[in-house]
Amino acid sequence: MNSFDSVSADGRMHKKALVWRVFPNIVAFGIGLGVAWFLEWETTDLVWSLWLCSLVLGYLTILSAIFGGAWAWIHITGQEDLSQKNRTAALVAGIGMGLFLLGFFSIHFCGFHAGHSVFLRQFFPVEGMPAEGFGAAFMNPPLLWALAFKHLAVPYGIFLVPALIVERRHVFAPFIQAVHMVNGRKTANGSGTDPKTSAQKFFGNAMGRPYINVVRMHILIFFFALCFFLKIDSFAVYAVVYFVYFFPWHEVKNSWRQVPAGAV
Repeated sequence: MNSFDSVSADGRMHKKALVWRVFPNIVAFGIGLGVAWFLEWETTDLVWSLWLCSLVLGYLTILSAIFGGAWAWIHITGQEDLSQKNRTAALVAGIGMGLFLLGFFSIHFCGFHAGHSVFLRQFFPVEGMPAEGFGAAFMNPPLLWALAFKHLAVPYGIFLVPALIVERRHVFAPFIQAVHMVNGRKTANGSGTDPKTSAQKFFGNAMGRPYINVVRMHILIFFFALCFFLKIDSFAVYAVVYFVYFFPWHEVKNSWRQVPAGAV
């Protein structure tokens, strides 16, 4: 009997924890849908709001990964038994690698969005936006940010709030993981994870997430476009797509994996 009560209590606690984890997503869904309804957004507005979110949140994730890696590198090299000369060399190498990654992913990630804006501009023009979209900024990330801020920040910047709520774990996860990776090395019994394995997993997850989001957001953009051309771009369609975007699929999937045996 006590065992049954314990399992039931674990199940209730697990469900309660899940509710608290998904509650922000429910709030974000309400905000996003409310904004679209109140501002009477049409397909063009929804498409460009998703494009802006893809650019901003993806780039923030990349910065989180780079700064997280820098933080971990500084702490790890500081703990190693290195001479001052070798420690300085390691720091210089780390700075060089960080700058390289920043430059590479800025051009690659921002360039992709600049190129995609050219396509979107042909079908979903925004008043005042150049005829070629942001194509002039294809290899110029600072110019892309300036153009995006000029043409999209005011009308669609508000949508970044619910989107950031939904992506909060992924945007800041790289830096948090870097902290955990360093703390794992500092465990008193020396049982921290292997540095090479941790680093590979860290950079793989951190740099992959922005591109996963790009694929997901742009699939939604193409879906909106299809609905627009088929003339079925009703608010109900937007609500369904927003639900798919804001629903915490990852949280629910992980939660079911962690349900205590016999708790369901």
